[in-house]
Amino acid sequence: MKRSGAAVAAAAAICLAVLAGTGRDALAGHPFGTEDAGTQGKGNVEVEFNLERRNGSDGSRTTSLGNGITMGVAPKVDLAVGYSYDFAKDPAGVRTRGMGDVEAQLKTSFNEGDGRVPTLGIKGGVSLPAEKGGQTAILATVIAEWAFEPFTVFANAGADIGTHLAGNDERETLYRASVAGAWEIRESLNLVSELLWEKPSSAGASVELLAGLQRGITDALTVDAGVRWGIDSDAPDVTYLLGFTLAFQGTR
Repeated sequence: MKRSGAAVAAAAAICLAVLAGTGRDALAGHPFGTEDAGTQGKGNVEVEFNLERRNGSDGSRTTSLGNGITMGVAPKVDLAVGYSYDFAKDPAGVRTRGMGDVEAQLKTSFNEGDGRVPTLGIKGGVSLPAEKGGQTAILATVIAEWAFEPFTVFANAGADIGTHLAGNDERETLYRASVAGAWEIRESLNLVSELLWEKPSSAGASVELLAGLQRGITDALTVDAGVRWGIDSDAPDVTYLLGFTLAFQGTR
């Protein structure tokens, strides 16, 4: 699989931009696809904005502008809503744009970890199609998180279970698993990596590897950047990721 010098240069430029800040810690979240087991706490809100540019090995290209809102509705229960607006170009050069699917999920954590014993969590909800012909999917993820200062490790397993609830003729289930790590190399600066596996029910599995950084600018602002490479023929060639997260503290 082709790995161009331009991809490496872009990754280095992104990393240098992130290093310019100072501030608070960040763990899982963008650019990860992997969930952490933590929750916001009742009354707290986190808003995430991200940009992803995915280049397919077949010449296709998709640019997504994403937004996610996570609200602490109980001491250990979060409500998360996410959506995106996508700009796509297929291998023939035809361009399209439109809303991506909208996701709404609840997450909770339990069994507070200690050493080798992980903190556990579950997240589940629904994905609703934004366009006619799309499918409604039931989302389910099991989460484990280990803390070994200065490292934190996350592992997920789950599925997006396709249904006919939207009246669609075809349905597809996506199985997924991932393992990710964050290394606090200095105060409020995390080096992050991830191995992500996905398997649609109607196609072969894909594997992607992520490298990136998360940087706390203030107690309320975190920025992140990463590059994800496909390491088999069914995965996108390369994906560039940029994002920032705003945290709002409610009444404790």
